[in-house]
Amino acid sequence: MDKSQVSIPVKGQTATRPENPTSLYARLPSRPHSDMEFMPRGHHRYPYGYRYLETTNHPHMQHSMQRREALLRRLAHLIAVVVIGLIIIYAYFTNTIQRPVVTPMTNPEGIILYRILGNDLPPRHKAGQILQNVRFILNNEPKFPNTRKMWLLNRIVDEDYENALIQLLNSYEQEYLRIPFEITEYQKKDFRLEDFPKSDFFHSNDYLRYPRIAKLRTIDYTYADKNLYAMNNNGGRNVALAHGKEQPDARWILPFDGNCFLTMNAFKDIEYQLRVWGEQYKYFVVPMARLLNNTELLVAPDVRPLTPEEPQVIFRNDAEFAYNPDMRYGRRSKLELLGRLGVLSPRKMNLSVFPWETDNYKDYASPEKRLFKTTGWVFRLFSGQAQQEQHRREAYGLRAFNRLLGIQEFLDRLDERVAREVQRFDSNKLFVYNENGLKAARLEYWSGEIKVKRIVDLLIEKADEMVNAAKGRFQRVKPNEQDYLVMESKEFSESTSHDKIHANDGWKYFDLLSTDYPSTSELFENVTTLALANYFTNDVRYGRWSANLIRAYMLSSYSLDGRNDTKVNLNLTDVEAINDQGYLFPNLHGVPRSLPKVDRRVLPTHEDIMTLNPSFFLDGVRLLYKQHTLSHGEYTTIKGIASQWLETLIASPEGLRMNRLGDHRSTLYDLQLASLSGFVDDIRLYLRVINRCRMKIGKQFQMTEELSASVLQQPYELSYVDDLLMSGEITSSEVDEYQFHYSTLNIYYWLTLIRGVQNYEVGFDIWHHTAKRGQRLSRAIIAHFNQYTNHVSDGTLIPMLQMAQTAHKISDAKRGIWHEHGDEHDYYQHFLKQIGGKMNVFLDQRPGDDGWEKELSRRIGIGESARWDGIIPFWMFGVA
Repeated sequence: MDKSQVSIPVKGQTATRPENPTSLYARLPSRPHSDMEFMPRGHHRYPYGYRYLETTNHPHMQHSMQRREALLRRLAHLIAVVVIGLIIIYAYFTNTIQRPVVTPMTNPEGIILYRILGNDLPPRHKAGQILQNVRFILNNEPKFPNTRKMWLLNRIVDEDYENALIQLLNSYEQEYLRIPFEITEYQKKDFRLEDFPKSDFFHSNDYLRYPRIAKLRTIDYTYADKNLYAMNNNGGRNVALAHGKEQPDARWILPFDGNCFLTMNAFKDIEYQLRVWGEQYKYFVVPMARLLNNTELLVAPDVRPLTPEEPQVIFRNDAEFAYNPDMRYGRRSKLELLGRLGVLSPRKMNLSVFPWETDNYKDYASPEKRLFKTTGWVFRLFSGQAQQEQHRREAYGLRAFNRLLGIQEFLDRLDERVAREVQRFDSNKLFVYNENGLKAARLEYWSGEIKVKRIVDLLIEKADEMVNAAKGRFQRVKPNEQDYLVMESKEFSESTSHDKIHANDGWKYFDLLSTDYPSTSELFENVTTLALANYFTNDVRYGRWSANLIRAYMLSSYSLDGRNDTKVNLNLTDVEAINDQGYLFPNLHGVPRSLPKVDRRVLPTHEDIMTLNPSFFLDGVRLLYKQHTLSHGEYTTIKGIASQWLETLIASPEGLRMNRLGDHRSTLYDLQLASLSGFVDDIRLYLRVINRCRMKIGKQFQMTEELSASVLQQPYELSYVDDLLMSGEITSSEVDEYQFHYSTLNIYYWLTLIRGVQNYEVGFDIWHHTAKRGQRLSRAIIAHFNQYTNHVSDGTLIPMLQMAQTAHKISDAKRGIWHEHGDEHDYYQHFLKQIGGKMNVFLDQRPGDDGWEKELSRRIGIGESARWDGIIPFWMFGVA
């Protein structure tokens, strides 16, 4: 069929169906423009404005074109729906659907990413995790465009650890800043003890009712100033922020935590948001996800994770806000800034704030408008403690608890380092008796200074009395006693004549009269006095008997000298009797040792543990050890006894109850713990006791009206005496006497503790610690003197006056100040002019008067009366 046989319809005519449509389509592969009829644009059937004249009337072609047009319309609708959905999702994750009102978008000028590296805090962190995570970041984090990476070493306290970090960073050619840790600066940071609603708050009923985490947070508050310096959490962030603002190419500053890791997609999202919104917002918040395994970053797809953790913050270089430098690590240091930005609700920010924290934790209100945008995400690398990293309530609580434990453990370890490295703590150093004072007194005695010689002569007299009394408590063992090896010189020489080493040993073994035991307080007094006599005279007989008393009554092993010669020097005995074999030659110790084969009561008893002051006795033991009168094994055994004593005080219900009391028993408890922990080298417990005991000053010494030393009272001592009266232990006529006795005893305990801390030269000064309402021990002592002036003249308060003046002088010297006119120094001097120096205990001596002899013994700290009053034996030798 040729073309002439085909009817070509025109506008307004009906087309005729071709006889052979197949041949028609085969002959219409292409058409010239002349075969098209142009229609008006927008025609209801031909929206494109044209049609092929030959084909448009064909039903198949018309149907095909209609389907194509419908498909295109549907596809266009689907694309529109998808685009709108993406816009909604994007707006949801960026916290806004607001269109930017900025003019043309520009690229950020520069990004500087800081990672702030601090100290590991086990059990919150695994030891060494910072080093491990830094290496992981260096090996795996990509390089970001237009970004400068820097590291901030934030007061790393371990120099070796810090050097390892620096070496690692240098090996990767990394830039870093360093904030040094200055141990002498840290040493100045004290505890916050007086901000609580009650004095001695840690022993109050309110505190005891707290749950464990609240107790830990309360204790954590006392470390605040130490935390702020050593951890420097917000301080380090602000240093990074300030440094970033000084960089000319840094438009955006990212002061991130040290364990933060950014992936490429996370960074791209951050960079995009900074470009889009950077002119409108100065702060961007980056949500964070915790990792349980760092390798997840290497194998998992780089997509947005769930980010429920505390976010990081990005600052524009002209941002006004910074981190609050008064907010310490572990107590909302970052959340405080997030609250000001409006990230957190006021309800959450004001939750669980203790009353004493209100200065730093003000009531928060949401800002008028949001000051931030949310962007990207960041990963926190694994801390090494899987059970703490999971996103569960239990993990959050464990994380918070262990964080507080880690902080306190870290700061306690720092305090121990200060004590040992800076303050040179030595457990063998005398606690009550000042070693320099002892040396000075001994030199004065040797040079013949009259006043000192009179006291030392009195010391020797008392020591001789004690030696004779000790001999009377022993009986010689019978030769046929199987439980003991009897070494009478004659018998022993006959049986061992072949052994020249022991031929003239001359040692005898004695047994204790089982019913004749001294009191432990008397034992402590005798051991200390004999050790001092040995120190001043170098007469080893005194040291030997002092050590023998310890062996007999505390160690269950003893070796007693049967000779009457007081001039025997155990280091220079008969040459034939010296064992010259092995490491024992020449003699390391002054006294041979033996072990008994009998069981007997060993001191101290449980009652002694709760009621006796061991401080001066432990100094006597130290002197014996330094004089080689006690062996190292014996010295170690005594330390074991002291450790058991210490554990009993700390853990027993009786000890815990004593600690909560407000009278002299609580002060004695602290004195016991301080002297025992120092003796056994438990420096952390020692520091904890001497620091926290200061909280009791405001509780024990109270003011009735205005701030004046004259009105300070000891109400808990009055209550104690009232209880004695109610129980019938004393009569009403004895109330005044017992009130004076126990209030005086309490101050003696405080002064002994103060002098011990001053002699150790470790820890903060107790003498000038000022309680919340202005109470101080120095003022309490003045109030005591004002109330009991008559007892100054009769000698009862002479040791207290001398000890107080010494404590005052040493405290002023340590603080580098001189006393002001009219202060405690002048007050004490007023009384000291009446009684003279500390060696002048013979002021009103009355020869031949038995009562005077007892009074003299009490003044020097010897005898039952002195032990009752709590006076240290021969306190004038270094105690005052």
